[in-house]
Amino acid sequence: MSWFDKALEASVMSTHLLIRANLPKHKLLHAHKIAVAFEERYSAYKENSFLNTINQQAGQAPLPITPEDYILFKQCIDASEQTQGIFDISIGALSHGAYHFGFSNQTVADTKIIQKQKSLVNYRDIVLSKCSIYLKKKGMRLDLGGIGKGYVAREIAQYLASEGASRILVDVGGEIVTRGKSYTIAIQDPFSSKHRVMIQTSKADTAISTSGNYERFIGSPKYHHILDKAIGTSSSYYSSMTLMQNSWDIASLDAYATALFNQASHTLNPFAIEHRLSVLAIDKQNQIIEANRENIMLKSLQFL
Repeated sequence: MSWFDKALEASVMSTHLLIRANLPKHKLLHAHKIAVAFEERYSAYKENSFLNTINQQAGQAPLPITPEDYILFKQCIDASEQTQGIFDISIGALSHGAYHFGFSNQTVADTKIIQKQKSLVNYRDIVLSKCSIYLKKKGMRLDLGGIGKGYVAREIAQYLASEGASRILVDVGGEIVTRGKSYTIAIQDPFSSKHRVMIQTSKADTAISTSGNYERFIGSPKYHHILDKAIGTSSSYYSSMTLMQNSWDIASLDAYATALFNQASHTLNPFAIEHRLSVLAIDKQNQIIEANRENIMLKSLQFL
């Protein structure tokens, strides 16, 4: 292909979007529209989004869905099952119903509210068919914050590939997919504005997903947004969790990173081996914990 690599940067889904590919600029602009359309339909912060309509109908009636809705929600439920419910898209009853993360009234919830809202978090109470979706209990809420960015990154990358791009980088708020070129990816130091890890990808398909307690919090990182549904509060195992895989299954990595953030370090290696991915976790003492590193093909990996 004769096109030089083009780049597009934008703010979407309350985060930073970066797209690079050897395609003309109008193709990148179309790719940007994929993210915008996802946000309009599935954002909890868009009053008239379809996601909010689902939440408002919880405990009342099923809603008809499109084939695209089914694919998305099916992957969310699959990820919930694969993590034994540690990742759970019905976490919205806590994240938005108790803490109101991302809204003007966000606050550290008290114990009574946490206990009430925690009882509404259970992905098994989502009734999904190819034609409809229904939340069994009134007050349930879906929140795609733990998988949505990864899902969009994959959709954009697949679109670019379908248009003939052979060199691709898509970064949706730390959910990254690459192909065909060695790209340098920096992982932030959770305790400063500096970088902690520098990753140079190979030309092979690569997915890198990072979650951190420094991204969104109330008052301090102690009250970060990656909630442990078992206790209803923020977990305290790590400051950063990065998963890597030679694939484009970034939506699954996004969900897995959320789940592993809420699990003790002895669980990391068995999970990494089972799902054929690599882990770089940074704990509360700023120490790096690696799991199954030999599974990822990279050009280089440097700790700073």
